[in-house]
Amino acid sequence: MTHVHLPLTPPWLLFPVPWVWALLLLVLLPVMWWWWQHPSRRSVLRFSDVSIALACGGRWRRRVRSILPGLRTAVLGCLIIAVARPQRPDESSLVYAEGIAIQMVVDTSGSMADEDLSPPGRRLRRIDVVKDVFRRFVMGDDQLPGRPNDLIGMIKFALYPDSVCPLTLDHQALLEVLDQTDLVQWREENFTAIGDALALAVERMRNIQRTSGSGQQYTIASRIIILLTDGENNAGQIDPEQAGDLAAACGIRVYTILAGTGELRGFFRAPVNDRPLRHVAEVTGGKFFHATDREALVKIYAEIDRLERTRTEERRFIRWGDLSAPLLVLALCGAGLHTLLEATWLRKIP
Repeated sequence: MTHVHLPLTPPWLLFPVPWVWALLLLVLLPVMWWWWQHPSRRSVLRFSDVSIALACGGRWRRRVRSILPGLRTAVLGCLIIAVARPQRPDESSLVYAEGIAIQMVVDTSGSMADEDLSPPGRRLRRIDVVKDVFRRFVMGDDQLPGRPNDLIGMIKFALYPDSVCPLTLDHQALLEVLDQTDLVQWREENFTAIGDALALAVERMRNIQRTSGSGQQYTIASRIIILLTDGENNAGQIDPEQAGDLAAACGIRVYTILAGTGELRGFFRAPVNDRPLRHVAEVTGGKFFHATDREALVKIYAEIDRLERTRTEERRFIRWGDLSAPLLVLALCGAGLHTLLEATWLRKIP
């Protein structure tokens, strides 16, 4: 679930229709202020000579006393606006995401050092091209929209499969693991155990919960495995066909990708037997792809992206905050200040 706090819409105060007419009383405020300032309302005493009183310097107090009518006007204005019940809309939204659990299974055997997937003018290993497209598939760019709502994990394999990143929504952590992934260093491990890697991916996907969070906000719509290799299965205890049947029994779709133009043998490239990969894709309801260059690999991931889309549902709601109480408190404080000033510093006799 994603909680989105949107800007205020509209950004000004709103007033309920039954109470908005109280604002018409604001037109009386200038009249009241004028009435409180009018000389006819002042109490006076007649003296034969006021020169002594003027010499006492009380003129500044008469000028300061003019703030009292203004203070009364402000208090009355606050009361009128409070009666109109001003409210501020606070618009928010809840996004319910139905995502996909994606397990990426990547071949890291020595043959992935071949450079036949390199773009024109550059020399890149197969593994580097795969990592670059993998990153674009997860984060998105001008050709791939990205997978922000999907649980994505990663398994690398050569002789032995290794789950290097569990299924997670923290894609930044996943990409950090991807950056550290490289080919096997030991010749003894330079084999390709496709069946074992696929079986491990199925095991990681088989028991994953269909929902996360509170159980309703994030729902796993489907579970898929994207298996990428450049060779044939030549190690391990489980055949790719057996692992494919296991994935089909668990309801997991497998998309298989054969990367490269073949196995380099001297000056020739021998074709790779892709029959097991085709069988795995067919039996699980997925699809088989063959990428002979980087652009083809990008198009493959784009097609998988179109086939496996997430669904989001946004529900918006508005909470109304009543601002009458602050205005009433302000009016009460103003009235208290007016009473205090009128009885002490700005008192007048008579």
